[in-house]
Amino acid sequence: MNNYKEKVKVKWRYNPLRIYETDRYFSPWLDPDNYNSSFWFGDILNANHLYQNKNFNLDNVVMYFSPKLAVDLAPIAFNIDEDKHRFRIGVAYYLKLFFSSYKKGQDQLYGTTFLYGNYMQVEAYFEYIFNNKLKVRFAPLRHICIHMGGDILGDETLYDKNKEEFRDVGFEQMHLSANYRWGWFSFYGGTSFAIAGFDISNLVNLFNIYAGADVRIPIWGEISLITGIHIGAYFDRINLINRTSGHGQGYPITDKYTEWTPSISTGIGFEIYRFVIGVKYEYARSKQLYAYRKMESRIGLEASLFF
Repeated sequence: MNNYKEKVKVKWRYNPLRIYETDRYFSPWLDPDNYNSSFWFGDILNANHLYQNKNFNLDNVVMYFSPKLAVDLAPIAFNIDEDKHRFRIGVAYYLKLFFSSYKKGQDQLYGTTFLYGNYMQVEAYFEYIFNNKLKVRFAPLRHICIHMGGDILGDETLYDKNKEEFRDVGFEQMHLSANYRWGWFSFYGGTSFAIAGFDISNLVNLFNIYAGADVRIPIWGEISLITGIHIGAYFDRINLINRTSGHGQGYPITDKYTEWTPSISTGIGFEIYRFVIGVKYEYARSKQLYAYRKMESRIGLEASLFF
């Protein structure tokens, strides 16, 4: 009999999730905006600078913690020449919450667990992966919005919107990034620029550029030591907006200015299959709406999940 093989040129992938064996190298552990679910707890080193109102009673905080829910799905995904060329069209989303826990007997108005706010990011993207070594990703639309927690909004001793700035952040960007895997190293870089929301958001990230690297050192089986660094530069516009002029009159900008800020992240940990547990340090503009004009310095332990 004659034996023959049929080579499949184009193959549709029915699983919209990322492939662990290859795609984890394209989702940098130290990138603050990666789409990996995680739970962080630790200390905000300059919390008193972020929340200067003494009624926050930050001296009674036991710890700060931030759960992050993330997903990256590509319902349209197909391969050409087996896995040499991979194309993915999908959507990615993450929601990050900012909490603190107070000492027993030192409750705030809503209890010992206090919600400061949340940060949300969602994007639609096109992705090309070559030979599972190089990935290029283009997101024509990325939406970012930040909200203040009800634990602040519902307590007039912490925030009086009739006297303080009425904060609101929401804008859209385009995003382009590239990742390259070389042995134990995963290099990446990218840029974003704003396309909408210039005159209605208190904060607009007009432009940013970033780069970084993860290093995975195999230890045994699926266990690796992971470390690296992430560095970015952000050009932001701050708008001071009058939101109390009345319905139908718009939101006039009373003042505005621009500034550059850095973003630095580093850490070390252990990667065990889809999980990474490690210590991280981050310094960047705060993602908490109440303190959006200030830089935040945090260090803590994080457990993250890739899927």
